[in-house]
Amino acid sequence: YRMNILISNWKASLTFFLLLLLVLSLGVWQIDRGYNKKELENTFLERQSQPVKEIKYNVFLESDLYRNVVLEGKYLEKIFFLDNRIHNGKPGLKVFSPFETTNSSLVLVSRGWIELKDRSNLPMIKSSKNILKIQGVLRPESKDFVLGNEEMNKKNNPILLQTINLSELSNFLGKPLSPYILELSELSESAFVKTWQPINLSSFRHFGYAVQWFGLAIVLIVGYAFFLRKGEIKDNE
Repeated sequence: YRMNILISNWKASLTFFLLLLLVLSLGVWQIDRGYNKKELENTFLERQSQPVKEIKYNVFLESDLYRNVVLEGKYLEKIFFLDNRIHNGKPGLKVFSPFETTNSSLVLVSRGWIELKDRSNLPMIKSSKNILKIQGVLRPESKDFVLGNEEMNKKNNPILLQTINLSELSNFLGKPLSPYILELSELSESAFVKTWQPINLSSFRHFGYAVQWFGLAIVLIVGYAFFLRKGEIKDNE
């Protein structure tokens, strides 16, 4: 008898099952994201607890990711600004500089955030030309949606970018960059305001979202059961 109700209201039934499948899929996806974030949190905390490592030959291991390291070398004159970075409600830029180590390898250094007050007049950033040691945390390249960097075709300095793409920057500089970016310690003299966070959303938030999606699935099931019950009552009247 209920099968007849399902068939007679096939549009509503189809909508219910599609919505239920979507909600359950989103819940499972959030759980998966939560476990991935939890693994990343554990990795970050474990490697941050390790002593600072001095890298002399620019040989980065996967185990160096999210670890505090020291590099020796000098900044190149080229400055890259990452556009549209908001901090504390203020518009600004992230400052990036190529750093040449003592064995002539290149590492891109993220030096922090600066406020931008006039887009027509980009700030000038001075970098020491002396050999120095810098300390920071190695992080992977952000996998953001890649936009075109038209400014790369110009010979400006600094260069305003929409995204940081290490492969693109390597071609521009004519030399391969390290696969990791160094987030400069805020205690460094060449650092600006630190805004980078290794984890934007905690694993617990993802698990909380999963609970909400599964709760919505229960609401859908209860609502659909009520819909079927109401159909039975009407047919019996």
